[in-house]
This record gives sequence, C-alpha cells and structure tokens, in this order.
Amino acid sequence: MESLAVDATNMEPVYWNSLNRRFGDERGYILYPQIGDRLDLVCAATSPSGPNSPPEYEYYKLYLVSSREQADRCEVMGTPNLLLTCDKPNSDMRFTIKFQEYSPNLWGHEFKNLRDYYIIATSDGTKEGIDSMRGGVCVTRGMKLVLKVGQTAYGLPPKPKPDPGRPSNRIPDTESGSKAGDGSEAGEREDGGAVSVSNIALITSGAGGAFILLIAIVIAVVCYRRRKAKHSESHHPALTLSSLTPKRGSSCGAATGVGGGNNNGSEPSDIIIPLRTSDSAYCPHYEKVSGDYGHPVYIVQEMPPQSPANIYYKV
Repeated sequence: MESLAVDATNMEPVYWNSLNRRFGDERGYILYPQIGDRLDLVCAATSPSGPNSPPEYEYYKLYLVSSREQADRCEVMGTPNLLLTCDKPNSDMRFTIKFQEYSPNLWGHEFKNLRDYYIIATSDGTKEGIDSMRGGVCVTRGMKLVLKVGQTAYGLPPKPKPDPGRPSNRIPDTESGSKAGDGSEAGEREDGGAVSVSNIALITSGAGGAFILLIAIVIAVVCYRRRKAKHSESHHPALTLSSLTPKRGSSCGAATGVGGGNNNGSEPSDIIIPLRTSDSAYCPHYEKVSGDYGHPVYIVQEMPPQSPANIYYKV
C-alpha cells in the first residue's frame, strides 16, 4: 500500500447524459482513480437547466458491475448493484463514490488496487425504458464508465511520493552536473550501506551465540566437578570389624601410649568409633564394665565420612 500511496483528490464529476462526449469511445469513458479519491456521478436537471443539462431530461439507472463480460455485453446479470436512479427532472441527482479498500458502512462499496470496475446504464433514456437491464444507451451511445483503480494510462501503478518524515538512504550528489558514472557510484554507496547493516546483524547474532555457548561450558564444568566430588566421597574404604577391634593387649599408638593397651585388665566391652574415616588404623577404647553378660558382641556400622571429627558413635 505504501508503494501505491498518493494524495487523495476529488476527481472531475461525470455528467451522465448524451451531451458528454467522453462516452463516444466504444471502449467507454475510462478513468484512473486511486485509493482515497472521490468521484461524483451527476444527472443534471433540466428545470432549471444548467451548462451540462440536456435539452430533454434523460432517465437512467446506473449499475456497478464487476466483470468485463457484463460491460461488453451491456447486460446486468445476477443481483443488480444499483448506484443511482435519475428520475427527477427538477433537481440534480448525485452519487459520490469513495474509492476505499475497506468501508466502515455495511452497505458501502469497496475497491481493490489494480482491478477494473464498470458502471453501465442499460435504459434507453426514456421514462418507460428506465427499468431495462440489457442494451440501451450502453450499446447505442457507449455510455459506460471504466474505472481502473490504482492504475495509470500507461498500465503501471503511480510512483510513490517521497515521505518527508522517513529518512532517505540515498546520498545526494554534491555536484549539480553529475554524470552517469556518478550515479553508478551513488548506487554502489547505497549497496555498501545495506551490506554494513547486514554485517552488524551477523556480528550481533554471532556474539549472542558465543555468550550462550560460554554459559553452557561453565555450567557443564561446575556439574562435572560436583559429580566428581560426590564420586570420590562414596569410594572411601569400608570399615570392618578386624580393622576396628585389634587383638587384646595390642598397642594403640598415640591414643594408648607406648606401654600397651592400657586397659587395666578389663574385658573389651564397648568401642567408641569416630565417624570420620581416615587412612590410619582405628584404636579401640576399652571401658571397665561388668562381665555378667558373657562374651561381648561387637556391632560395626559402616557409615560415610562425617564432619566434625570429634563426634563418636557407641556400639
């Protein structure tokens, strides 16, 4: 629509009678309205008479038809689309057409660009023949109107007018008498400007993709390290009864001193096991308790490393 945008104008009115010489062409009266234009169809009165009034009043019904076949045959087929009835000799009869693609009125007329529309009169000009739907002055006098919407006499759409509010990408020539070569250089400058815009778009999209890829790599590294840490924690050596309960009288290193088990001759009853594992051997701790329950039974619970290390579990 922007490429076909032109200023709306009020077209010269069409006086529908036998005095209008524009109807003499066998192709009809051809007009080239644009979207937004207005056109008046006028049946001039004879009393009082005007400069465009015929000697005797002519009675017509003007129909809008959408096919060239109906216009060429001068016949109204299907449901008639009546625009204007000229049957009042004492007053001008006028119908205004506004060429618009969409009409706010339910019964308004709508026109599309680059399409042809036709207005014909099939009566013979007399009051008795006003209701005729075929032939009439359309055949005898060529009284039909051809509307080529959005077109020109050369068959091409009109050139769009420059919009003052829109910036132009064309670089104006500094010299008034520029040659054809200067015009080609200006075209090359325009192409360079278009390419630079596309390069900016490519650079922006590439930077965005690289940023997303960097975030994905960081997330992958963090997940890998966390998984590796969990895996190493779950593979500590298991605690066994043999490693926790040494033979009676054995030494306990730094925990028991150099002089042996330091158990004061009591039977092993309880073992205090630190929940935090380490590579060094565990030293059992003996407490003096009653031996009325027979041989002690040792229960070892294997648990993952815990923190802090000063928490003990009694079995």
